[in-house]
Amino acid sequence: MDTLHALMKGPLPSLFFCIGNPVVGNPTQYMMEEAFLAMDFPGQYITCEVEPNQLQTALEGLKALKVAGGNVTAPFKQLVFPYLDSFTESARLSNAVNCITLQADGTYQGDNTDGKGFLQSLQEQVGNLSERRVVLFGAGGAASAIAVELVLCEVQEVILVNRTREKAEALAQRLRGVTKTTVSTQAWEGTYQIEEDGLVVVQATSVGLFDEKRCIDVAFSQGLQDVIACDVVFNPTDTAFLKRAREVGATTLDGLGMLVNQGVLGLQNWTGMVPDAQVMRAALEKAFSIG
Repeated sequence: MDTLHALMKGPLPSLFFCIGNPVVGNPTQYMMEEAFLAMDFPGQYITCEVEPNQLQTALEGLKALKVAGGNVTAPFKQLVFPYLDSFTESARLSNAVNCITLQADGTYQGDNTDGKGFLQSLQEQVGNLSERRVVLFGAGGAASAIAVELVLCEVQEVILVNRTREKAEALAQRLRGVTKTTVSTQAWEGTYQIEEDGLVVVQATSVGLFDEKRCIDVAFSQGLQDVIACDVVFNPTDTAFLKRAREVGATTLDGLGMLVNQGVLGLQNWTGMVPDAQVMRAALEKAFSIG
């Protein structure tokens, strides 16, 4: 839609947002704007850095502007609940929101598309997950969302590994009994050793984001032939964690697929249209190649 025509004749383009702190280096705006162009959809997307003590004010302002939807990133995924009207099962079980959508009745619904995006990316690589045991590092917003979707798709077991075991146990308690999936926790003291073949190992912390040398304290045994190592970090796409896993023969899955897939799901929530995932991935690859 021609912007001048919209300003003169209406209707105005739909407005979308991303809030977080920090948000410098977040490529979502470029990915979404490229998707809007390819869809011929009249949307505008803004990225906003919000101070933690201004979260309520920021969301009230966005609502006053009648935004059609938005994304939430760290550190706000678990802090936006009091300011939204309803939640999907994924958001409720994970206790984290990364996608907000304006409903037809004027209310705002919180969803979590992170875990769904990750699961789709993993299933494209592995296929059937019903016999897989998953070791999941982390217990924050991304880890919680991924754990929820793994449980809902009924993997054999999810093992939550976190430095603060109480936080992992709280997540496990929410998920036990939801399906037949076993949910357990393990202490993470010193170097965590991956010795069992056939595991899916998920690095779901922010360690390594914007730092290609940093890696969580984990070691992979030699001779692993059927381990799938996944990292939610998307920048750099080839993280130190993935390189460490690949050195012993593990198959690796980067965070780019998850980022694209969760964006696709978010756009479907907002517009009712199916965007071109290849356009969105190409936008991310272009963004990461700059500089």
